[in-house]
Amino acid sequence: MYAERFAGATRILDIGCGRGELLKGLRDAGLGAQGIDLHDDSLAMCRTQGLEVEKADLFTYLEQTADASLGGAVCSQVVEHLPPERLPELIRLLHAKLKPGALVAIETPNPECLAIFASHFYLDPTHTRPIPPPLMAFYMEEAGFGRIETVRLYPAVETMPPLAPPPAGFREQLFGSLYYAFFGRQ
Repeated sequence: MYAERFAGATRILDIGCGRGELLKGLRDAGLGAQGIDLHDDSLAMCRTQGLEVEKADLFTYLEQTADASLGGAVCSQVVEHLPPERLPELIRLLHAKLKPGALVAIETPNPECLAIFASHFYLDPTHTRPIPPPLMAFYMEEAGFGRIETVRLYPAVETMPPLAPPPAGFREQLFGSLYYAFFGRQ
């Protein structure tokens, strides 16, 4: 999904690249991407795959990046780890560092899905708090992003079959998608 959306972009930054799955997908699609992360084991795994990565704090890295120099940015499963007061700062930095028209994608657990709390969110003790889609949209609009789109990912019923029996409307309202991705253009 991300490779298609970033088609034609150059210098895509994967913030919190982890083991490099997304970086590998972007590279395989012929897109120029690099990643940053703080975990040495993850970075070593990326390097064994020939991926371009660097150990860096996301705020320090972005502050030191030239304005309007990134062709895109992805931040998947990272923002829920940040102190809540730093999220608007991250989004403002991303807006400043992206080239005009460049795409940003931010993926995070979906708090509209009650199943996320029972099965996923609190399994990671480093999660600070979930971010509701309207709050993320507000932060992105406030920072100046346009053409904001929310895409709900991974229906809970696919990973938790006991959710199937309730009526579809009820199931979707309370147990819809485990994650969502926000896309916006600089």
